[in-house]
Amino acid sequence: MLLDGACDLDSGCKSRGLRYVLHVARENNRQAVVKALASSASCIVTDLFPLPPWTHWVRRMAQSANCPVIEVDCHCVIPMTLFGKSVDRPFKFRDATKKMRKRLVQQTWPNVEATVEPYNGELPFTPVDIDKLVKDTSARITLLRDCQIDPTVMPIWRERGGELASLAKWQKFLDKNLGGYARRRNNAADPEGVSRLSAAFHYGFLSPMKVAREASAIGTKSADKYLDELLIFREHAWHHVVSTDTPYCSSNLPHWALESWNNTADDPRPVVLSDHQIEYARSPNQLWNLCQQSLVKHGELHNNLRMTWGKAIPHWCDDLEQSLERAQKYNDKYALDGRDPSSIAGIQWCHGLFDRAFFPSLPIMGVVRKRDLETHASRLDMAKYADYINRYTSPDDEIFVVCGNSLIECYAARVMYDNGINVVHIAGLHDDSEDLELRFDQSNDLPENVSNRLKSIAEKIQSNRISHITKNLLRGIPTGVIENLQTESNQGESKVHFTLNNRKTSVTRIISENPIDLSDAPHLDANQMFDLQYQLADHDNESTDPLSLLPSALWQLAELLWTLCDDNSATSYPVQMKLI
Repeated sequence: MLLDGACDLDSGCKSRGLRYVLHVARENNRQAVVKALASSASCIVTDLFPLPPWTHWVRRMAQSANCPVIEVDCHCVIPMTLFGKSVDRPFKFRDATKKMRKRLVQQTWPNVEATVEPYNGELPFTPVDIDKLVKDTSARITLLRDCQIDPTVMPIWRERGGELASLAKWQKFLDKNLGGYARRRNNAADPEGVSRLSAAFHYGFLSPMKVAREASAIGTKSADKYLDELLIFREHAWHHVVSTDTPYCSSNLPHWALESWNNTADDPRPVVLSDHQIEYARSPNQLWNLCQQSLVKHGELHNNLRMTWGKAIPHWCDDLEQSLERAQKYNDKYALDGRDPSSIAGIQWCHGLFDRAFFPSLPIMGVVRKRDLETHASRLDMAKYADYINRYTSPDDEIFVVCGNSLIECYAARVMYDNGINVVHIAGLHDDSEDLELRFDQSNDLPENVSNRLKSIAEKIQSNRISHITKNLLRGIPTGVIENLQTESNQGESKVHFTLNNRKTSVTRIISENPIDLSDAPHLDANQMFDLQYQLADHDNESTDPLSLLPSALWQLAELLWTLCDDNSATSYPVQMKLI
């Protein structure tokens, strides 16, 4: 998302005669760039983002800089520096800021003219070449790999970051769907009933001030309700977070809520879920699983379901702290609008923040407001919502086949399935691998995300044997046999299809760790199969330890999927650029 935004910034600056340079902190490029620039700058202007580690970085920079450091609140219509207090209920924030909000929304955009000298001095880094390293898909993958991030959290292929895509999405909602917002906003099975712009606001691709002014000019009931969500509930969270030095801490909860959680701390939890069961939607409830899958597959969760999702988590956790930690962790890991003050306030709201006590006290939740999963499901078109969440993130008319039972192959199938890729697994034709036990203590280079998942599975099934872990990894993934693969010719063109539930689907790639022996499958065209096979193996690594080979294989998988699934169809955006 951020690199999409960098492309737009590059183009926008060039069109205005400005020079834009991009630094991406990555392996062998983690120099103290801002500190070096601060030594010669006339002033430093930065975004006011009230969360660690950003707040710590700005403070350290301000202490060492020899020039003014200016923080600008680009996120709220009412600047956090003008109010910046935590009030216990949203309506109190609305009342306290009413006059200020009305004045700011009605202001016109100022006309500013400035003539500045271009900076032609040395830079403390080599700028990333936008055209060569960001706009090109393969080069972008290499750039991100150098950042040492988690390749199992795939991009949302059909979403675009940046100013142009965000402006286009807002313009479409303003023109076609804002009029029905008040009526449609609570229906999670109706994705077009909401703007889905929270990620655009989070990353700064779209100005809340612009949206507020243009929605305010409409003056309808739906526009007013949209403004209520944007300017009251959202900004209330930001002003709360900026007022505390420990925004993630449970101490932010009101006294009555903390007392309630303490009183129910020893209540029995009939079902306690492990980390990987929570993260990968293996709860005993269908609606909750769909909510979590929405986050993992599509990077978003409908606003009307966020409270229902969050209030279910305490029932499957040991205590309050674990519930807060898990909800925050998995929201921030997957949600495109995660790591945001709105996310923090929302998670803590599920646990009593900005609310009041509800009596009588209930098991586990105590007097914290309950939001029942079954009740919510009864008023939602579950079949329609499930169809929407279970839509593929890969092309609908193509399927990936993973062949083999090794740890690498099964983990690859699991990652693809979790990310909404249309994938099927078939056992290897000749699987003579020894059933070893995983030794996590000997794999110090294993990324934390991979290590934690495998350890969580091993603890849950009480076994370190690869065969037991791979069986768990394959749970729920469609399976088939080699006979389901067939080569067919149509009008002189030969294609490999996979038949599943009497439906033939074109095979995009057949993924395995090692070459597939097709001697037992004479019905397949060998040349065609050779073109489709993709091996997940680091040929430069002589190690036979599956754990040491797994990280490289996952990056190979990410590169393959990015190349084949990325939606490049939307390259231009019809945007009304008039500022109101």
